[in-house]
Amino acid sequence: MIAPHGRVPLPLLLATSLAAVAAPAHADIACSFVTECLEGEDCMDSGFTLTVETALTPGALIAEGGFPTDDRIVTDAETIPVTWAATGSALAAFGASASGFHMLSFDAEGAARYSAHLPAAELSLVYLGTCETRR
Repeated sequence: MIAPHGRVPLPLLLATSLAAVAAPAHADIACSFVTECLEGEDCMDSGFTLTVETALTPGALIAEGGFPTDDRIVTDAETIPVTWAATGSALAAFGASASGFHMLSFDAEGAARYSAHLPAAELSLVYLGTCETRR
């Protein structure tokens, strides 16, 4: 099932659990966030987006070897290599960059949270939104 704009709903990505490393095809994960919360301030509306460039394959099971190792979060500001973790049907991508530490998590329905901890700026941010796969 493909949604408008050629996107595949995230539940399809996680349909039978998570995704395999071995398959050559992949579907990047597009995330958009409607709420931004800055440390020490009230939350506000947001238009922040990011893409996870991934080798995860929709609908396949995780291979014995685990998650892909060359995936990355891409934002307008930077590209962050990530390491994956899973619990139940939820996925999380963790990364570190010159600006700080990053975590993206989302569940099978696509509800997503992205946080960035930026030590040099003495700031942390949390974004609330959704993620879905796209081909």
